[in-house]
Amino acid sequence: MEEIKDLKVGDIVAGKVIKVSKEEALIDIGYAYEGTIYKDHLTTRKITDCNEIIKVDDVITVKVTKISEGDQTNSLLLSRLDLEKKEAIDRFRSELEVGNNVNARVKKSVNGGLLLDFHGIELFMPESLIDIKNAPKDTLVGTETTVRIIEIRLERGKEKFIANRKQVQLDEQRQLEKAELATFNVGDIVKGKVERIVDFGAFVHIGELTEGLLHISEISYYHIIKVEDALKVGDLVTVKIIKISGRKISLSMKALEEKPWDLFLKTHKVGDKVEATVIKKMQFGMIMEVEKEVRGLLNRFDYSWNPQENLAGTVEVGSKFEVQITAIDTEKQQFTLSKKHLEYNPWSDVKVRVGELVSATVKTVQEKGAIVEVMGVEAYLPISELADERVEKAADKVKVGDILSVEVIQVFPKEWKMTVSLKRATSKSERKEFESHLNENVSSDQSLADLFAKFKK
Repeated sequence: MEEIKDLKVGDIVAGKVIKVSKEEALIDIGYAYEGTIYKDHLTTRKITDCNEIIKVDDVITVKVTKISEGDQTNSLLLSRLDLEKKEAIDRFRSELEVGNNVNARVKKSVNGGLLLDFHGIELFMPESLIDIKNAPKDTLVGTETTVRIIEIRLERGKEKFIANRKQVQLDEQRQLEKAELATFNVGDIVKGKVERIVDFGAFVHIGELTEGLLHISEISYYHIIKVEDALKVGDLVTVKIIKISGRKISLSMKALEEKPWDLFLKTHKVGDKVEATVIKKMQFGMIMEVEKEVRGLLNRFDYSWNPQENLAGTVEVGSKFEVQITAIDTEKQQFTLSKKHLEYNPWSDVKVRVGELVSATVKTVQEKGAIVEVMGVEAYLPISELADERVEKAADKVKVGDILSVEVIQVFPKEWKMTVSLKRATSKSERKEFESHLNENVSSDQSLADLFAKFKK
């Protein structure tokens, strides 16, 4: 070998193998003394004997790693590790481009991640990029795995390759998800398991890798305040796919149920008597629930036949009472109710005209008149209609139980109002009697006024 006089650590030189043992080899590099290369520095590969790699008289390129000279001993240590790494990087440089996937062996677990070997080239994989399920990193040591080169750093003049296994897993999972997603169609009815619950709904697994959103509005036709009121994690549910947009799948449970309105129509018709609950009171009526979340309108004009009765003033929200279905609009999904149609209207049989004489029974005597019953309904007899002369107290003229002949002076059946007059009926009766008497006794020299005044005396 050519003689080398000046030698320093880091020099790369060629040398001839002059001796090989299991653990080491002696190399003549032309220096004052031979260099030693130990088995662990001979190659990046795992070997048990230096003879597997070299033999006597082989010429190899080595790197000087240590020079130690003393009075009695001299030491020259050599290595091929960095050279092999550089050779490997040069040979596989195109495969180690950022973004490429490579197969590497996990050789060691270190603080913060894993060290991998790719044809003698060391790769570092940070702990956060090892596994999508955060599996223990030590379980990967000694295994082959596919990783992606995501960064090449220059540290102390050497290239450091950063690898990512998690991204490879995610890409593979997305491909599997895409293939599985392609098997689903809008309208499919599938079974699934509730995996997560959020404020606006629940995420349901409907395949090995596919999940869909069951929005809170699609859980039931009935109003749900909290998702937890209807579902819990782990529940097995049957759902219908109602929309697919990209990787997003919308699910529905209520689409598999009959609408409350349809159920209502199956069991109810116009004329049915139902028990209903007051849900809301308004100026023009009350909203009442007949079946769960099936509500109709009880108009204020249908409270009672009696227009003076204030039903809304006597019931509260939550009150229940019987009503009758009076109309159903299937297109608008609305219906109306009535309470008065379940009751008898006493005024329906009252057939009287203004000016007609009727029999009346005194029911109540008041300060300014009396309440009398005429044909089963109440009428008012004002104090001014008791007699021609001034009456100070109604009780001076009538008492409860008296049966009177009165004249109808006002009648409003729809308003349940009737006003009668005793004095007009009395005057009409007297007039009739007088006219009958006049036909028998009148003379030609008498006036009607004179006769009538005389008759009244």
